[in-house]
Amino acid sequence: MGGLSLSAALHAFDRSNKLEINLYESAHHITEIGAGIGMWPRTWKIMQELELDEPLGHFLPSFPDNSEHVAWELRKSDQLEGVHIQDLKIKGTALGFHRADVQQTFLKKCDPASVHVNKRLTSFEETPEGGVHLQFHDGSSATCDILVGMDGIKSVVRKGLLIKQGLSHSASLDPVWTGTMVYRGLIEQAALEAIYPGHRTITTALMHLIVYPVQHEDGKVLVNVAAFVGNPEKENTPYSEAPISATCEPEEILTAYAGWEPEVQALLKCLSQPKKWPIGDLLPLDSYASGRIFVGGDAAHAMPPHQGSGAGQAIEDAYILAKLLTHPKSTKALIPKISEVYNSVRQPRGNSVLAASIRTGRLYEFLAPGFEHVQEGDTNIPFENLHEIAELVSKELEWTWKESAEADVAKALEMLAGSL
Repeated sequence: MGGLSLSAALHAFDRSNKLEINLYESAHHITEIGAGIGMWPRTWKIMQELELDEPLGHFLPSFPDNSEHVAWELRKSDQLEGVHIQDLKIKGTALGFHRADVQQTFLKKCDPASVHVNKRLTSFEETPEGGVHLQFHDGSSATCDILVGMDGIKSVVRKGLLIKQGLSHSASLDPVWTGTMVYRGLIEQAALEAIYPGHRTITTALMHLIVYPVQHEDGKVLVNVAAFVGNPEKENTPYSEAPISATCEPEEILTAYAGWEPEVQALLKCLSQPKKWPIGDLLPLDSYASGRIFVGGDAAHAMPPHQGSGAGQAIEDAYILAKLLTHPKSTKALIPKISEVYNSVRQPRGNSVLAASIRTGRLYEFLAPGFEHVQEGDTNIPFENLHEIAELVSKELEWTWKESAEADVAKALEMLAGSL
């Protein structure tokens, strides 16, 4: 998502066509990984700046506005009779898309000639001439003035950046496992309606399942399901030791969620071939850029999905970097300064959201300080304690609709202007 959003942003802002953009994708073709993708008002404002709101709006039941909406219904569902805790109300709309639709929308903003598939980066090296030499798995190579690694949680560029900085033994070199597996899938609304008419997730969401509707390109309304099963004792263990991603039998997830309320059981019974992934994240990086080398997206701040902000933060990385690179007075000579500014603005923000995502996940699962006594299926929790959890969740998330990325853009451009 990060690479496509950067390419789209550069094409949108480079009015003078001073940049030659090349996007290298390791897969044989660009396809979606995962299922649904969420967008908060903060990210939607960036879509408006990139003039992507209109094409993305075709995948929504109604066009977003800035009035107050219920983003989520917070429920305690790990019991036979679920408990409504609180509606999370926000100014603006929390949006859900099929990931493939977002990717294809971004791709249409890119020059097809600039997209190169089946190009897995194996190494890179900064050259004495002031460029970067790229070496790919197929034996081919390329050169560039700036290398931006948005190459995922197992990023080759991140490793090279840390080694360049003398941090070859950094704890951030490789991802860690959060101890949590997520079971994901898409359900056709009609199938869910057939076994549970009027199911609330057709219009709202549950946890800790996270569930929301998405409207696919073919017009079908789908329900995106992400069901989490965690083992806190495995938190921050090596990602390489986590179970591998795989399709699993429905009975596996039904067993994990046995005893949950009927609406949850109905959802899970509709998952014909759920896929499970280990959720990884990064121990925070001290730097997202050095010289001509930049990282963004999961390569910089891979995070659990508990704030629904992983893709949004990749888009912010792309948005701010594109603003800097397309500044009318940006030149090759300014690349080190652009690197410094990007790091100064994006590293604190990305790391902050990474930390907030971890905290929010602990709140969802009653693992936060003060709630250690709560057990799954506990029906005797005082409602004021449930309300307290809901208020803490709302506080953790409010930056996604109360704040705008434009303040960070203004800060970045002001810092760049100070060096001109």
